[in-house]
Amino acid sequence: MSKQRNPNGQGNFRKLADGRYAWRQTIDGKTREISAKTPKELKEKIKQIANLPIISEKYIATEWFDRWLENYIKPLKKQATYNQYDDIYRVHIKPVIGHKKLTNIKPIDIQSVITEMNKKDYATQTMKHAKNVMKCAFDRAVKDNILGVNPVINIDIPVKQKKERKTLTNEELRLLFDRLKTSRWIHSVKFALVTGLRRGELLALEWSDIDFVNKTININKSLSLTGLGDTKTSKAHYVPLSDKALGYLNDQKQQLIKENNPILIKDELKESNLIFPNNQGVYIRPDSYYKIIARAAAKMGIKASPHCLRHTFVYMTRETLTLKEIQAVLGHDESTTTLDIYGDMINNSSKTINKINDVFAKLDEEVKIINHKKDNVLQFKKIK
Repeated sequence: MSKQRNPNGQGNFRKLADGRYAWRQTIDGKTREISAKTPKELKEKIKQIANLPIISEKYIATEWFDRWLENYIKPLKKQATYNQYDDIYRVHIKPVIGHKKLTNIKPIDIQSVITEMNKKDYATQTMKHAKNVMKCAFDRAVKDNILGVNPVINIDIPVKQKKERKTLTNEELRLLFDRLKTSRWIHSVKFALVTGLRRGELLALEWSDIDFVNKTININKSLSLTGLGDTKTSKAHYVPLSDKALGYLNDQKQQLIKENNPILIKDELKESNLIFPNNQGVYIRPDSYYKIIARAAAKMGIKASPHCLRHTFVYMTRETLTLKEIQAVLGHDESTTTLDIYGDMINNSSKTINKINDVFAKLDEEVKIINHKKDNVLQFKKIK
């Protein structure tokens, strides 16, 4: 096979001294070369890579992920999203494929990340999240001509049984409230229960968010470990205020007056207008609020968290509110989201049981009628 040159970076062919055939391509000063035993085999290899970018063999996966997180996620996404992606990368992705050359990463390597997570018994949703992070990172690498093909294809995620959403019984609520009855946070806990608010939404609430005339709350922000930001869905939504909720708000206002909270005195704090500040008149850290509830519950021999108050709200209202109403209160964009999280809880209601009972009660009546008719049939003796 004689040497053949092709224009426009298409590469050239030549026969090597050992009888093999080679193809070399140069694009933007970067060169790659492949060889094969026969011209046919060589052409098949060329088809697979001819239109792909030429990537430096020294480019390591961890270098790309660091660059991607810093340039595409941090400035363009919410801080909470960046933190989640960064945690997923550092804990699950980096230990498995971070050391590999970007060009050498195959679907089996991506599957290895999921396999390691499965060994550690992570939830299906967490593994899906890790897969999505990898897909987004490699998609960007393809768009930037750093990678030819996204290796996140045909990845299997183990399907596990969903863990039961923790809800509190009336007795457990009584014990929790009893433990917190002298705590300055008791009104916030009761308010969270009757509104179904997320922890971050609750702690970010201001008095100006409350519409006492129409009895609604405007949920338009959320507090996280990195500070104040958008809600989880990045959209504002309205939550109705029951008489119980209004009562707890009044109790909280009296609490702030009773303790002479700095937010009522200091001018620099008054502007924040917080409903549930700490005793210094500023935001309480979300993790600190979590510990207050968890420790109080543990003292009473039960398990509880701010989020299980949200679950309990859904459980206690499931037979009164419609799916659409629950979705609106929780601030979910779609009813499918509400069903995905709380479907089993919502559908497993006494209303469904009563409907089933009604169906089979009718069946019993029909069976009785049929049997009664059979009993009234006269039996004739056979004629010999």
